[in-house]
Amino acid sequence: MMKKEIRLHGLFEEYGEKRFLKWCRSLEIFRFCKSHPYPDDLTPDRFIALIHFKEREELVNIIKEIKLSFFEKDIMSYLQQTNEKLISGEASIKNINCHITINEIVGYLEIAIIGIKDDPFALTADTFERTKSIDNYLQTLDIEFEKSPYGDDYCITPEFYPEVWL
Repeated sequence: MMKKEIRLHGLFEEYGEKRFLKWCRSLEIFRFCKSHPYPDDLTPDRFIALIHFKEREELVNIIKEIKLSFFEKDIMSYLQQTNEKLISGEASIKNINCHITINEIVGYLEIAIIGIKDDPFALTADTFERTKSIDNYLQTLDIEFEKSPYGDDYCITPEFYPEVWL
């Protein structure tokens, strides 16, 4: 087991212990991920769901099954070309806003839910409700999600923080 850099009591103080535990325990697919410390803190605290895939055909099937739509980018144009291997941007799943990153070099699709429109660093009840709605929908699909999206202790998962799920 790795040394934990994130102290749960700090997250409890920031988000409220009862609320934070509810967030973690009630999500099946998404996991809470803490931002890394300065100077690597450009990404806010967020909820992440991660899918690994082996080839583009599998990616296309995942995108169709999720019914993913990007706001400012054309995912179909991206999929028709072969040069680019990375696409990222604001999107929606079931009319709920999220951020999507597709990295074909390492083979993953990441769904991230962050703060609110005017403050991406503020996780609120609304942020959680959006996450829970997408989480509920994704559970109905035949897609295998990573239980621990990232192998670091900034991602609060049952693997690294079993005491959260007691």
